Amino acid sequence: MSKIGLKKFLLIITAILVAVVLVLRDSAPKELPSILKLTPPQGSQAGLLQVPIVSYERASASNGTERVDFIGAVHLGEPAYYADLNKRFKGYDRVLFELVADHGRVEQLEDPNQDSMLGAFQRAFSQLLGLTFQLDEINYGAPNFVHADLSPTQLAQAMTARGESVATLLLKLLRFSFDPKVREDLKRAGYEEPQLDGINPVLIALRGPTPKERARIKLFFAQGLVSSDVIMKYLEGENGISLIDDRNIAALDVLRQQLKAGQKHLGIFYGVGHLPDMHERLTQQLGFKIIEIEWVTAWML
Repeated sequence: MSKIGLKKFLLIITAILVAVVLVLRDSAPKELPSILKLTPPQGSQAGLLQVPIVSYERASASNGTERVDFIGAVHLGEPAYYADLNKRFKGYDRVLFELVADHGRVEQLEDPNQDSMLGAFQRAFSQLLGLTFQLDEINYGAPNFVHADLSPTQLAQAMTARGESVATLLLKLLRFSFDPKVREDLKRAGYEEPQLDGINPVLIALRGPTPKERARIKLFFAQGLVSSDVIMKYLEGENGISLIDDRNIAALDVLRQQLKAGQKHLGIFYGVGHLPDMHERLTQQLGFKIIEIEWVTAWML
């Protein structure tokens, strides 16, 4: 091969490599995934309930490349799931976390005597499913953790401004449970109504579940969680809902403050139900783009 021919050959190879890089870059996921991924158990193969970590980037003239990871949370999970998250959190400049609480309550998260009725119920429920409770496993005292949520007073004010109440939300849920269109959308989303025939709740309350009963109950609730994004869309409607929209607004206000302060790699640790609205705000209002989606196992089924 002549020197001129070799030069042309190397130029062609370089051009091909550049094209491949561009294609791979452009093939990065642009669409938002479902908020949860369920792989049912088959035979001796365990099933999985997985949550996404969605990574976003944008270029900033003053701060360079900024990266924000939405780290989907489920409030009950395997100990290994929370242990993995605690390791990941150490790699962020700041981790913005959800908790409807006043600042004083946030400081008391590590105190087992400072528990709420809801927290006590969730702990009991986690024992039924053989799981652990998020507040018991996540290290909220980490120095890079930042509260990014509303206080109870602020949430109550937001609900009042939207004409919402706990009663109205429960009535909506009850109405949706009888709506044929909702059921059709659930089926299209891959939801199949699970069965708990033969499971006696009185016996379970008295003696606890057997391993087989626990497995069936766990799958039952996993399937319910997977369908929650469909239900949330109906609850939000066209005008949104305070439990999602107003809390996301509060979280992104904190995000803007942290980015302005020069932080470049941030995590948003929020319930997976917040992801669709959060994604829209990150991309349309702040100019972030999805660069990567990773699925993390929260439950073994």
